[in-house]
Amino acid sequence: MSVAMKDEIPAKAAVSVSHLCRLLKMSRSQFYFHVRRGTFHAPLRLAANNRPYFTASMVEDNLRARQTGVGVNGEYVLFYERVATGLKPEGSKGKSEIASLLDGLKASGLKTVTREQVEAALATRYPNGTAGQNENTVLTVVFRHLKSSGIV
Repeated sequence: MSVAMKDEIPAKAAVSVSHLCRLLKMSRSQFYFHVRRGTFHAPLRLAANNRPYFTASMVEDNLRARQTGVGVNGEYVLFYERVATGLKPEGSKGKSEIASLLDGLKASGLKTVTREQVEAALATRYPNGTAGQNENTVLTVVFRHLKSSGIV
């Protein structure tokens, strides 16, 4: 006997503006800008408390508009695509990371530390790179490595 798994979560009958903005991956201000332009449906209002909401079909229409670039009013629209914060091109990351560490180490009292020493410490302590590591944690680990090894 096998059990079939549902691939999709059933849509809610109504969602809030905040929930719809998360689905659309945009801020509320950008969302309302597009509502004023007619790109997205304007929210309905609950009779009891005047809270804005969207029906399931309105959510689908708005998501389709975001995905296809054709608004619910039929006009073409170009959406700004957010870039995740902290992501930089790979080539520039190493240089800015080293420079940032050098500044932090010099501010911590290691005035004579060199770029090569920082690169060597990073290679020793983070052989697989520092991706996903907190910048302050990396600074602390490199500082302690340099101090404990007597390099500076």
